Amino acid sequence: MITFKSKQMKALYLYLSMLLAALGLSCNFRSASDNLSISVKNNDAGYNFEATYPERKTDKVVAYLEKALQDDQLFTASSDIKNVNVVLSDSTAFYLKAEPGFIVIDFKKQMNSFTSYKKMEEVCLGLKELLAD
Repeated sequence: MITFKSKQMKALYLYLSMLLAALGLSCNFRSASDNLSISVKNNDAGYNFEATYPERKTDKVVAYLEKALQDDQLFTASSDIKNVNVVLSDSTAFYLKAEPGFIVIDFKKQMNSFTSYKKMEEVCLGLKELLAD
């Protein structure tokens, strides 16, 4: 026989379960496409910039990089997938891996001048600011 108290407890547990489920779903409602993750590693060997960002910012990222690096042929389109070693007209050399929502710039100090290093550091800091907006 079910007593009044046990019916109340069951209703309370059911209510709390539904509340927790709704809370859990609402916390994950923000899609992964809105997540931003930026990692910068700077050591004696090199400078590494890696970012995962909302795909909707890809056009801005591509435009910024082409302008900052003064190379409008770096990407053929915003949806372009890159996995290349790049050498700019000023002999700055770096590895670029890029696709919509993701980018890696790996710069080796030993293969470049100090001027090239400072340039890439500024480019990556600017990219970080762009993505943070």
